[in-house]
Amino acid sequence: MQKDLSPSGFSSRVPITRRRLLGAAVGLAAASAFAQTDVRIQGPVKMVVIFGPGSSTDTYARMIADRLSVALSVPVIVENRPGATGQIAAEAVATAKPDGSTLLFTTNSTHAANPNMYKSLRYDPVKDFAPVSRLGTITFFLMVAASSPHHSVQSLVTAGKAAPGKLTYGAQNSLAIVSGSRLGKLGGTKFVRVGYKNTPQVITDLVSGEISFAFLDMVAAAPFISAGKIRALAVLADRRFSGAPNVPTMEEAGVPNFNVVAWFGMYAPAGTPAPIVERFNGALKAVLAQPDLREKGLTMGLDVFSSSPKELEDYTKSQIVLWKELVADSGMALM
Repeated sequence: MQKDLSPSGFSSRVPITRRRLLGAAVGLAAASAFAQTDVRIQGPVKMVVIFGPGSSTDTYARMIADRLSVALSVPVIVENRPGATGQIAAEAVATAKPDGSTLLFTTNSTHAANPNMYKSLRYDPVKDFAPVSRLGTITFFLMVAASSPHHSVQSLVTAGKAAPGKLTYGAQNSLAIVSGSRLGKLGGTKFVRVGYKNTPQVITDLVSGEISFAFLDMVAAAPFISAGKIRALAVLADRRFSGAPNVPTMEEAGVPNFNVVAWFGMYAPAGTPAPIVERFNGALKAVLAQPDLREKGLTMGLDVFSSSPKELEDYTKSQIVLWKELVADSGMALM
């Protein structure tokens, strides 16, 4: 479920006239971003997303793409390339032309988990990409169908112990893959992993009883929780989620050391000129600072923020080390 960045540039800069941004969505923050660099993105920009439509990653990517298009004054087109926990999308961007026309909207799956979950990858998460900015984090929950007999994590673990290899969980991303294996190891049992390409299918099978439990975020799960079709047993964080204050943390539910954070990041192909990376970074900082975007994110379990390219580079490297420990502790076999 996991596995484990450096730009080069040239000095010529193309002077442009500073433009007034249209639309309240960007506002003064976006205008200030234009002053940070004089490089103009020609566009259109293709934003490759590692998961399919309906996933939290896709939802968040589209929220950002619309605003980034305004900030850059060029079309930003979302292209979904799901499959192999993001490897297909990552490979496509790693080999794309480093001219500012392609970006990768990704998560810890491609740049921290995959290097540790797979025996080999056809891309290097550090060497093949130029980091642009962190994009935030998202909270995940351990969830079951409303019809499930399990109303607590301990009930689920006890059932797993009574019938090893019988209970199943959906694995649509690296976090879910590792978390299911880790829960089994910590609980002294083994849950069966069922692979999926996208979150909507996981939810469909969870509701129908095809799988016993899943690790989901509120972006995708909220409508089904409101409809009374699924329920959350615990949150995979060190504190309770404000939108679901009655749901305990995994530690409160009796499973300590289970704070698994899912994060988002934007990368360009390695070799993308530094001025172009800086232009993208400035625009993203303006977009991600918009109060309405941050407020909307909080309702979905998203903590929206940005970073410098160097901060993303350092964070990526530290996360590769962390996910190596998470994968090892989960007891899962390399894929």
